[in-house]
Amino acid sequence: MRTTAFLLTALFFFTLRAGAQNTIGIPNITNYLKQDYNAGRQNWAIAQDKHGIMYFGNNNGLLSFDGAFWRTYPLPNATIVRSIAIDADERIYVGGQGEFGYFFPGKNGELEYTSLKKMLPPAEFDFADVWNVCLFNKEVFFRANRKIIRFAKDKLTTWNGVNFNFMGNSTRHLLAYDNEQGLLSYINGKWTGKISTGALPAGIQFKNAIDFGKDSTLVTSISHGLFIIHNDSLHRYETPDIKTIAAMNIFGAVWLSPDKLALPTNLGGCVVITKSGNFIQRFTKKEGIQNNNVLSIFLDKDENLWLGLDNGIDLLTYSNSIKNIFPETDDRNSGYTSYIHNGYLYLGLASGLFSVPLSNQGEDLSYTKGAFSLVDKTKGQVWNLSEVNGQLLMGHNKGAFHILNNTASVIDSKSGFWLFKPVYDSVPSALIMAGSYNGISFYDYRNGQFSNPGKSVHFESARLIEKHGDHVWAIHPYKGLYKITIGKDGAASVTDYVNRKKLLSENHNHIYSIGGKLILTSDNGIFEYDDREGDFVASARFRSLFGNTVVDYLKEDRYGNIWFCANRKLGVVDRSAGKPSLMYIPEMDDKILANGFEHINVVDSNNVFIAAEKGFFHLNYARYKKSKYPLKTLIRKVSAGGNADTVIFGGYQPEAGADAPAVKYDNNSIRFECTSILYGQKHNTEYSYFLEGFDRNWGEWTKRTEKEYTNLPAGYYTFKVKSRNNFDNESPIASYQFTILPPWYQTWWAWLLYSAAFFGVLYIFYKRQQEKYKRRERKKLEEQQRRYAEEQQQLRILHELEIGKSEKQIIELKNEKLQAELEHKNAELASSAMNLVRKKEFLTKVKTDLSDYRSNADPQKAGKEFQKIVKMIENELDHDQEWEQFARHFDSVHTNYLGRLKEYCPDLTSSELKLAAYLRLNLSTKEIAQLMNISIRGVETSRYRLRKKLNLTTNDTSLFDFLINITKPNEHSGQ
Repeated sequence: MRTTAFLLTALFFFTLRAGAQNTIGIPNITNYLKQDYNAGRQNWAIAQDKHGIMYFGNNNGLLSFDGAFWRTYPLPNATIVRSIAIDADERIYVGGQGEFGYFFPGKNGELEYTSLKKMLPPAEFDFADVWNVCLFNKEVFFRANRKIIRFAKDKLTTWNGVNFNFMGNSTRHLLAYDNEQGLLSYINGKWTGKISTGALPAGIQFKNAIDFGKDSTLVTSISHGLFIIHNDSLHRYETPDIKTIAAMNIFGAVWLSPDKLALPTNLGGCVVITKSGNFIQRFTKKEGIQNNNVLSIFLDKDENLWLGLDNGIDLLTYSNSIKNIFPETDDRNSGYTSYIHNGYLYLGLASGLFSVPLSNQGEDLSYTKGAFSLVDKTKGQVWNLSEVNGQLLMGHNKGAFHILNNTASVIDSKSGFWLFKPVYDSVPSALIMAGSYNGISFYDYRNGQFSNPGKSVHFESARLIEKHGDHVWAIHPYKGLYKITIGKDGAASVTDYVNRKKLLSENHNHIYSIGGKLILTSDNGIFEYDDREGDFVASARFRSLFGNTVVDYLKEDRYGNIWFCANRKLGVVDRSAGKPSLMYIPEMDDKILANGFEHINVVDSNNVFIAAEKGFFHLNYARYKKSKYPLKTLIRKVSAGGNADTVIFGGYQPEAGADAPAVKYDNNSIRFECTSILYGQKHNTEYSYFLEGFDRNWGEWTKRTEKEYTNLPAGYYTFKVKSRNNFDNESPIASYQFTILPPWYQTWWAWLLYSAAFFGVLYIFYKRQQEKYKRRERKKLEEQQRRYAEEQQQLRILHELEIGKSEKQIIELKNEKLQAELEHKNAELASSAMNLVRKKEFLTKVKTDLSDYRSNADPQKAGKEFQKIVKMIENELDHDQEWEQFARHFDSVHTNYLGRLKEYCPDLTSSELKLAAYLRLNLSTKEIAQLMNISIRGVETSRYRLRKKLNLTTNDTSLFDFLINITKPNEHSGQ
């Protein structure tokens, strides 16, 4: 397959060369690689919206380009976009693989996708690639291989076919081709076979349809050429050139002008033909496109030609008045000089002298068809072409040459030569001079021949020489200026110019003849020679034109316009309107030769040849002045940067009613991406920015398409941007409004909180002052009351002392009596307790003795006596009645101690109450053991159990103190 394709391509080029040659001028071609736009390699469809933004149906989705930024919008199923169409409402309809729908801006200006496939019933999902999208009569049609779908009034209608391999539309026709039904036309909501086709070639594949004149439609096929529909009848449109192009697989067609038609091909690049079908020019890999497989083509609103390739995207500025000329077939060396002589265009390059015959002199010579050929014996560096005495002379690094009959003959080979000029004003001049690597050489001219008498003056390399009056001036860019005087006998002498006024600079010194004036340019300004003063003076005329701009090159054309180069920029002082006007040609910025090798050859207003770093530029100046493209600046993206970038504006007009976005204070670093919709001029477009509410003035012009503001304070802002590609071509201002919200501590609710806090503090202060005042008044009142009470108390005391002295004595006597009774009862109680102790000690001893007696006496007799004594003693030891008597007496003395303790802890047993009573009497453990008839260890165990029941879990609290405290009347009453 590759071999076949190669052979077909070779045959195609051979056939075209045999029939017609390509134009010598080709538009500037910009190659966008897959790595540039960062998406898929194949580009199947191209469209443009009303803002000028370009869209490409790419393997990775919908690809957009605004001249500066590429963006990719994938489909939901991440498949290829095969087709695109944009309606009047700016909906971008796309067809993909098993998917179709449209993109439209959302609230924040970002493109959002709406799938129309979801509107179909699942049974209708049996389609694969949607190859075409057509807009016809405000309806949208999608074409897959077996189905055509119409979208109108938010409803879908489908038509099924055997194999719909084509759908396309012109102004008057919407066409589709089905293998069984043939070529169909959509009329009144139906697909009919109204188009008469006759017998079509087997396997024909139509590709697209466009208008052809006022009443016809042109239909292209991939391999069977072109057809025209006229009066509902299809006719073949064939010429020898069209037939040759058809063999390369035609993939579409687009009108470049009313008489020029561009045909993209699968094997032969893009070919331009006339309306009558004759070849004009081609664009292939040789001319600069990336590959010859062109899948899609589009002519934008500025008449730029876009090619969607099998691998990449190419932009051809087709309608631009500037063309490239590359004389060499396989290389693009720098151009240095050009000249038209005897019907030939000669171009001198770093590799030699090339020529091409001209067939349409007086018109735009870039459309000349032909092929450049190398002039014999001119290989090497060509510096200059000059016509002297009607003869074409060439300055070469190998010598001076005479070009005659497209052949070079040597005049002088002793040195390299820069240029040639006549010495005398008479025509022909009998003596000519030539600037060489060593100085200036002089040659006689007789009978059309140049002879070398050996006259020369050596001082320095004389690349720039000008004759002024009776003298010749030569200048070296950095070594100085020389004045050459030629005697009547032809002898020459050299005088160094004395730089008293410091006019010359360390570099960039040049000399020219403009309007009969000798002009000197340097880094210090522009000067002209004053014959009366005999020296150079500052030129007021040029200063008024250029100001302080350092000019490197000046050239006056025959119309009085002055062409110049400054800072690698090309411009012209145009005098066609009478008053001089300064105009730059930004398309050539940084592309022309510099450092004294600038070259501009103004043939006429339609043909200006300019030496470039790669070949030459051809400028149709008359057209260029009329074709200024209006600039339009767009804000393509606004993002707020905090911890992560957040897109707040996606570059499209947001939905109606959308408010200016409010950005949180944490994201108060705002970044803008801007572009000017003027394709092919990105590198010579400048921008100026202004943030209203922050900046004081517009910023300096810059080529940066991005602007960032960091740490913006809270407030309302309007961002403005404008662009220019020339001093007199400035775009309208584009603007975008947004708000930076205040930080939380500056919000309304924060201020409300601050106000509430402030008034709260005031209120607290007021209340405190009020309370302080009340306390002070209350204190005064209390003090008064206290004083009054004290006075009353004193009076009452005196009265009571006088009246109640006896009562006090009685009370004291009663208290003393009660205290005595209490002490007596305590003593009796203690005595009673001690008696009990002694009694129990006695009885215990008796019991012990009787037990001993039993063991020693007569067993039978002593046993009965023993039982009687023991029973008597046990009756004596029964102290329950004594305890009850003791308890009543104890409670009467100790204010119902046992009753209060029982109330505090109802679970206490009789033994525990006894223990508590003995503890209240502060008896020792031994005494308690004897009273309770238990061991000392038993007392300790009983104490532990009592503590546990009273919830005394720690040893920090004394049991005695606890019993005293809980049985106090005040505490008990509060429990």
